[in-house]
Amino acid sequence: MNKINNNTVIYIILILTIFYESVLSKVIFGPNNPQPIKKDLEFNSNGKFKIIQFTDLHYGEADYKDDLSNQVQNGVLTAEPDGDLVVMTGDSVSGYAWNGTEGWFIEKWIHLVEPMIKHNIRWAFTLGNHDDEADLDRVQIVELDNTFNLSLTQRGPSDIRGATNYYLPITDPASGEVATILYFFDSGDDNCQGVEGWGCVYPDQIEWYRTVSMGLREKYGRIVPAIAFMHIPIPEYMDMWNFYPVNGSLYDTGVCCFSVNTGLFAAFKEMGDIISMHCGHDHDNDFIGEYNGVQLGYGRKSGYGGYGPPTGWKHGARVLEITANPFSISTYLRFDDGSTENAPPSHLPQAKEQYNTCCDTYGFVNVTGNSYSNCKLYEENFLSENPFLFEINQNHHKKMNKK
Repeated sequence: MNKINNNTVIYIILILTIFYESVLSKVIFGPNNPQPIKKDLEFNSNGKFKIIQFTDLHYGEADYKDDLSNQVQNGVLTAEPDGDLVVMTGDSVSGYAWNGTEGWFIEKWIHLVEPMIKHNIRWAFTLGNHDDEADLDRVQIVELDNTFNLSLTQRGPSDIRGATNYYLPITDPASGEVATILYFFDSGDDNCQGVEGWGCVYPDQIEWYRTVSMGLREKYGRIVPAIAFMHIPIPEYMDMWNFYPVNGSLYDTGVCCFSVNTGLFAAFKEMGDIISMHCGHDHDNDFIGEYNGVQLGYGRKSGYGGYGPPTGWKHGARVLEITANPFSISTYLRFDDGSTENAPPSHLPQAKEQYNTCCDTYGFVNVTGNSYSNCKLYEENFLSENPFLFEINQNHHKKMNKK
């Protein structure tokens, strides 16, 4: 099964967009509540801007799981009525669950954006390692998302790795100046620079970031504080857990980060603008802390597809509330039942408890005794239990590898 060609996907998107505009918008908004078209992001009159981070929604594995994930999104958004932007940090769809039919991904995407449309909140996303394993490639996914009026997602430069490398400025109306920049990085799929393991932000993407950052500094005459979003964590997350105090937990097979440290964190320090970074990917991790002057944090596993979160954890989202002046970020977890995390567990460095990174997709060996990453194990078990999907998945990857 090949990925569908551009003419086909454009036709399908056109038909579904017409359906969406004529039917879904009336059902969700009502005839007298038109959709907004405002694309510029601004702090509110109190100088605040609130981001709701959904991560690893993993739509597509089963209808009942998708419905539960939808309930999570609606529960969080209902509890955060003053949210300004939803950020989805990858693996929104379990591409490995594709049944081989054209239009499969589009159907799942329409379902997963329904809660944002219902709550009339804009969104932006970056791609994960599983999103493009179905009938749409990374560029086609961005093109699909751009058909929705509330989407702020952008296709990044075509001459560098990945499709979702872009930035969004947030203006403070009180001063009329840009007060914050949101950077989105595409961390790819796997095998960074040919090294077996997870994907990464490649050197050409890092150079793009440097160029943009320097250009914005020259444009505004100052360093504008910025926040970075991506799917796969950088290796420094593991160093932070091992050697720095953090809040939250690590129950996954370590930190499943880039298989090659390409120097993204070093570029953050060099440019001096990134003060906070947020990712997903490791469903059983939710810790957050400060590493050499930069906040590094996980979201909370949002969806019911995929593995995790651990027993006793609620599905939900990480909320970031930014204050424009003086600049600051406060963050907490919001759960599907409307509750928040009152007191996240604290973790201090312990010499006897030093986890390794699981930057190899087939895992590693550490104090947990695991030699296989949860992500890889779940996907292989899922496909082994669905032989038809396994065959489609294998044939699809063979054809893509030949391109």
